Amino acid sequence: MANELLIDVGLTETRVALVEEDRLVHLDLERPERDSALGAVFLGRVRRIEKGLQAAYVDIGLSRDGFLGRTDLKDAGDKPIEQCLHEGETILVQVIRDPVGEKGVKLTCHIALPGRFLSLTPFDSSVRVTRRIAQDAERMRLAAVMQSLLALADQTPLEVAARLQRRAGDRRVSQVKMAPGADRREGERRKAMGCVVNANADGIGKAELSADLERLYARWLAIEERRTKAAAASAVPAELWREMGPVGRALRDFVGAKLDRIRVNAAAGFAEARAWLFEHAPDHVSRLERFDDPAGLFALFDIEDDIAHASSRRVELPSGGAIIFGETEALTAIDVDSGRSSARGGDFDEMALKVNLEAAAEVARQLRLRGIGGIIVIDFLHMDSAAFRARTVNALRQALARDPAPTKVLGMSALGLVEMTRKRIGEPLATRLYESCPACHGDGHLPSLPAVLADLLRQAGREAASAPPGTRLDIRCAPDLAALVDDELKTRLERQIGTTVAVTPEAGRRRDGFSVGRADR
Repeated sequence: MANELLIDVGLTETRVALVEEDRLVHLDLERPERDSALGAVFLGRVRRIEKGLQAAYVDIGLSRDGFLGRTDLKDAGDKPIEQCLHEGETILVQVIRDPVGEKGVKLTCHIALPGRFLSLTPFDSSVRVTRRIAQDAERMRLAAVMQSLLALADQTPLEVAARLQRRAGDRRVSQVKMAPGADRREGERRKAMGCVVNANADGIGKAELSADLERLYARWLAIEERRTKAAAASAVPAELWREMGPVGRALRDFVGAKLDRIRVNAAAGFAEARAWLFEHAPDHVSRLERFDDPAGLFALFDIEDDIAHASSRRVELPSGGAIIFGETEALTAIDVDSGRSSARGGDFDEMALKVNLEAAAEVARQLRLRGIGGIIVIDFLHMDSAAFRARTVNALRQALARDPAPTKVLGMSALGLVEMTRKRIGEPLATRLYESCPACHGDGHLPSLPAVLADLLRQAGREAASAPPGTRLDIRCAPDLAALVDDELKTRLERQIGTTVAVTPEAGRRRDGFSVGRADR
């Protein structure tokens, strides 16, 4: 079965699809008007401290201030945030979540610079290895290798910074020149560095890990240099570093031993991918392919259909069951429906287990595709067997193990409910593909015409009662509502309220957004 990375570069949108075993498991898209700052590092200024929220609002140069919680400060301990920060202070922060609704970006002081095999943590000296690498022996090997490499990096003199920058292959980094005679404080910062080793490092040798670390190390030196210059020039807020574009980011995150082929449909995207592979993964250059079929790159694996399903409220399962998504401000509720599957008596648990196991796998896939985060509650089909319930929860955990976003599954209650969390990272897919309906303002429903008509007539009566005698009322409303106020109803209304009425339909109005005013205004 094919494992492929498809990069569809369009005129106004770049889409990236990861296909594993012929099924879409990850989708990303980027447009110029939705420029994401996720992962970017800024030197910001604290604009306001909210003691009640134990958070600070930080100006980083975007349209809205970023949100920095107390737990995202370095070395805050148990101290309240007002003892850790003061308004007007400059602070180094990283964006860990894009804006959601009316909320601005979420920030942290725990900087992590992502690479192909690891993320460098300049202010955390620990070495951690992801649990997505299943073998304990491999995790121990990687931890030992990285500890030795970081120990060597701590002793690296600043004179080799230029060489590290050249090897980094980062355009933003290579443009920065290190200041001569840097003081000892830079070295002290470097001694605190650590890393988080990701799943791409499984089976990777010391030489490749060292090259990745050097690139990240050079990037951090350049960020520190930019920070110093921005602070000296009082140029705050300042953007110090931003993630690469969607092509490079996709290659960094997904190029690995299990990837069979990389297909790119545009010349510019193909050239960018080829250059990245020659620099970072030369053994994968032979797997890169230019795709020129006019039918479209995503038609290979019916990706367009998968995108449509990931936007639907209901997703069908092979057994005839279905999963149904319902999203609120507080959480996402997912209901497992038996659908066309049916059984009686002792066979019901067997049928429910089959549907639940399918649902567990599909829920994990859909959460990743849809970019859903936060609290999630899944209502599986009820099963009397405790063993069947345990199998369902284990299946969900196993399916989520391949998700790059951190997840936590709390288990199944007696009612068949499973509570879990998934870390919010970027914007949900629905936010990027759809906008709020102008008719219902995103509520998902409209008030009925009879109900709105009755309300309009009551408001006309109240307005006429407070108006001087002989005043004419001017009613402006949506066309479907205006159509109900026919000549007969209008005559009855005028007789009841004792004044004349003019009704004007306006196409841009929401159904319940009518206005009743006096014509003499």
